Amino acid sequence: MRKTTAVQIATFLLTFMVGCAQKSNLEIPPNSSLEVDYPNYELYELQLKNNTGRQLDVQVINKATGDFVRGFGLGPLGKVEVMVEQDSKIVFTNNSGKMGKLAVAILDKNAKWPSKSNIKTVSFTLVNSGDKAIPLLIPNVMNPNLSPFSNSGVDLKIGQEILFRKGLKKYVLLTVDESIEEGEKIDVNTLLKARKKELGL
Repeated sequence: MRKTTAVQIATFLLTFMVGCAQKSNLEIPPNSSLEVDYPNYELYELQLKNNTGRQLDVQVINKATGDFVRGFGLGPLGKVEVMVEQDSKIVFTNNSGKMGKLAVAILDKNAKWPSKSNIKTVSFTLVNSGDKAIPLLIPNVMNPNLSPFSNSGVDLKIGQEILFRKGLKKYVLLTVDESIEEGEKIDVNTLLKARKKELGL
């Protein structure tokens, strides 16, 4: 068997007939990526559950330009919901030497972005400028694991807390407020170091 020397890209087009359960159990070979596309849905929401025991990287990519839209690291046994637009695809990457196992379910194939009329939100990017993964907790949203030297786009409401864990305790890394500008990039690695020093950790 030929040894994999680079990340292999496999394209997986999922289509479902009316009445069929819209759930899939995907296997992602070691050091490979799997692209998933639902071209008939204008906007859809997926529930992802990592059964690998190792981190999987999740990215939403614009199909026409290849530009990164949003993404995060899905930790071992992690579970999260993610929205994907019709002009985008979702890419799962398994950088480990173990077979990746991911349960994917469509929660809503006619999803709509939550109304922002009464809830003020801001879109910004969490940047991990360091060479180590940074696990975070965003209560009631997701628990992203920022891969080394990666960017993760988020769209969060004002007042939302972003937490980090030290030992068995959780601490506030950042509270989203109006000082954060739309499209701003926040260096989480630098912020985390400063916050730990401030807390005496």
